[in-house]
Amino acid sequence: MMKTAVIGVGNMGSKYASLIQNGQIPGLELAAVTRVRDPYRKLISEEVPVFESADALFDAVERGNLALDAVVIATPHYSHEEIAIRAFRNGLHVLSDKPSGVYSRQARLMEEAADEAGTTFGMVFNQRTLPVYQLLREIVTSGRYGGLKRVNWIVTDWYRPNKYYSSSSWHATWAKDGGGVLLNQCPHNLDLMQWICGMPARVQGFCIEGHFHDIEVEDDVTMYMEWENGATGTFISCTGEAPGVNRLEISLDEALLVCENGKMRIGELTEELGMKEAEYRRTSTDYFRKINGTWSEIVPKQEEDPYGEVLRAFANECLGRGQSVADGREGRKSLLMSNAAYLSSWEHRMVEIPEIGSEAERIFEEKYEGWLRKKMGE
Repeated sequence: MMKTAVIGVGNMGSKYASLIQNGQIPGLELAAVTRVRDPYRKLISEEVPVFESADALFDAVERGNLALDAVVIATPHYSHEEIAIRAFRNGLHVLSDKPSGVYSRQARLMEEAADEAGTTFGMVFNQRTLPVYQLLREIVTSGRYGGLKRVNWIVTDWYRPNKYYSSSSWHATWAKDGGGVLLNQCPHNLDLMQWICGMPARVQGFCIEGHFHDIEVEDDVTMYMEWENGATGTFISCTGEAPGVNRLEISLDEALLVCENGKMRIGELTEELGMKEAEYRRTSTDYFRKINGTWSEIVPKQEEDPYGEVLRAFANECLGRGQSVADGREGRKSLLMSNAAYLSSWEHRMVEIPEIGSEAERIFEEKYEGWLRKKMGE
């Protein structure tokens, strides 16, 4: 059994701690927790040591007073980097809640520390466990319907009342939270977008701050994206619309994929046209034919325990018998996408998303962090 600490026992941390404590994650044993918020204290066994901070926990590890094999990080965003790096330096496995950090350099430094430690690094991208997204990825990456043409994702079901933002001192501030809906809720969607469709090359972002709530960060976002192959896309999200939708459309050369409410519809073109769409477009003598496609619907099974699946996969990788749902190095990609959208919105221009590991990425990091310091009032 791997002795595991959950660092930050609030809403999500309490979920992770409970799953481990209740024996639902084979291979993991809850050995310590930190920063337990009052409503969740009763969920933690009195036998589990409670530390006031991550520093106090690591001090105990380094003094030899606490034996640990792994940590799960569920603290405010800015702290993820520091906690993860100290864990790696102590030879521990790390599972981090999303996002990796607030700015992409934090994710890069976490990756470098993980590489040096040689231990497991995973991200809590639990929506990758949902069968409908796994099927979408399989279809798109297989190439059976050709290349990517367009992506449109409207995610307005992240609704939040004002109480959500006032429930914690770190919510909805640049200095403590690092961003709004794009950084808090949308890392899941941005991760899925690049996981399914690949990383876009550039983005134009429109991030409206305090549109629906009295907050300083954005609660309404529109992103326009371009891929290197010429495909385009839009991503729209906010926390102030109701009832809200979650509708993803992926247009491929020979099909349209529509994902909504856990279902997927596929509109195939070749069967109706009797040829490839590009060929029909070049050769057709019909001025106005509307191509309807041949539609079918797939209802994948539901994943009932996505967070448990993430923890179990992480445990399996640590024990050498599987892979994490999402490698920690994937967190850098969605963070680059959101950072680029913010930077684009602030500078009122389209921004290139730099190639990971390039000199352009270092320049991007410096520019973004400079703007972020201005937003924080430094």
